Amino acid sequence: MAFRVVLTDSAEADVESVLKWFHDQRATEAGGRWFAQLMVKLDTLENHPERCALAAESEDVGQEIRELLLGRRRYKYRILFKVSSKTVTILRVWHSSRDSITREDLVE
Repeated sequence: MAFRVVLTDSAEADVESVLKWFHDQRATEAGGRWFAQLMVKLDTLENHPERCALAAESEDVGQEIRELLLGRRRYKYRILFKVSSKTVTILRVWHSSRDSITREDLVE
């Protein structure tokens, strides 16, 4: 069963912010690699997104939020999403060093 993957405006802004940071660091090639890896990860959500663990904050925000990790160690990002019907909605692309998400962070 194929799911449709869509990004919220907040998730798109998160991605743009990361790419701007790479640009500001004069690391556009690294930013391009990061973006390509992100797209591969997002594509994997088209099949069996339920395989991903619930985000630690899921209960606190009152929604079933799942997460898929991108990167390693201090360069890790959390792709936070929800699944409904046949749609995977990417809510945020959140650097793992940031505080936990709140309801306000999940406004679509």
